[in-house]
Amino acid sequence: METTITALFGPSTLTILGTYQCTAACKECCFECHPGLSERLSGDEILAAIDQANDFGTIKVVVFSGGECFLLGDDLVRAVHRAHQYGFHVRCVSNGYWATSPKAAQSRLGPLVESGLTELNISTGDDHQEFVPFERVVEGALAAVELGVRATIVVEGHQDSTFKMAQARSHPRLKPHIDSGRLRVISNIWIPFYEDSNIQHDNGLSRDPGARSDVTGCDNILDNLVLTPSGLAASCCGLTMEHIPEMKIGRWDETPLTVLYQKQLSDFLKIWIHTDGPEHIMAWARAQDADGVPLTYGVHPCETCALIHRNTRVRELLVTHYDSLVPEVMHRYFAKKALERYMRRLPEPASTE
Repeated sequence: METTITALFGPSTLTILGTYQCTAACKECCFECHPGLSERLSGDEILAAIDQANDFGTIKVVVFSGGECFLLGDDLVRAVHRAHQYGFHVRCVSNGYWATSPKAAQSRLGPLVESGLTELNISTGDDHQEFVPFERVVEGALAAVELGVRATIVVEGHQDSTFKMAQARSHPRLKPHIDSGRLRVISNIWIPFYEDSNIQHDNGLSRDPGARSDVTGCDNILDNLVLTPSGLAASCCGLTMEHIPEMKIGRWDETPLTVLYQKQLSDFLKIWIHTDGPEHIMAWARAQDADGVPLTYGVHPCETCALIHRNTRVRELLVTHYDSLVPEVMHRYFAKKALERYMRRLPEPASTE
């Protein structure tokens, strides 16, 4: 389904998945990362991607994730420096395996901070802690705070999790920095990727758009441009991105990123997901055919996004009603983008400190 529009707006974030190799092998890893994977982007490829990111004029943030981005070694330091030279906010996402002691954490983070790192996110939880003790997460987060970097600990969460976000928040070495606002601890819903998974969630977390007012458009798709270790560009960095072929938009070493981004704006379904969210699309499909469309929304938007792309009946309905859907959806899309542009022009609120 194609609806070509002019690229009046571009992505705000470039996420570089430099490698899917990881020091951990979490059972429910969305990208199926583990230590045995070797494919990665070279240092020169990463620098070239950052150079291309500057061509957009809209990108504000460059994120290094994976896999484990710290396995990129000196290439990561050089990449952070290049991104900083362009004035980008630079974030690294890690499991904190390298923070074996305060000295080790400072030694590893120091060169990155000197190169321009502005934020560090460290992931933890039951799966992660099978491979990386929580005390390493603590050391990494504290080192970041001491070096003046924004630090966030992200705790994987599901109904039967043993390690809870509250445990991280109440940690005696972390709590003073959390209370002062220099360190954040947040929860991220951990979703199942395999039929034999034992991950469960409370039914109250279901993202039913008829019961929840916070179910809105996806701010990841079309706004977060992603580069994978295999040299492909993707439309988002969602948890199910590797499970949805349509999210891959081409090789960025063969076609400029700006061109690849423009081409995906002919994908009406992506525009609708960005505008209203996958749950509202699923609700619309059920209104057309309640017997042929499953009554499920999941607890994470990426779950429903995967269902929409994989469900044959939903796709048939989208094709059948395409002509009538386009005007109203595109109207909301442009209204949303116009509001975003207006809000970016507003001055920052005055500090209350």
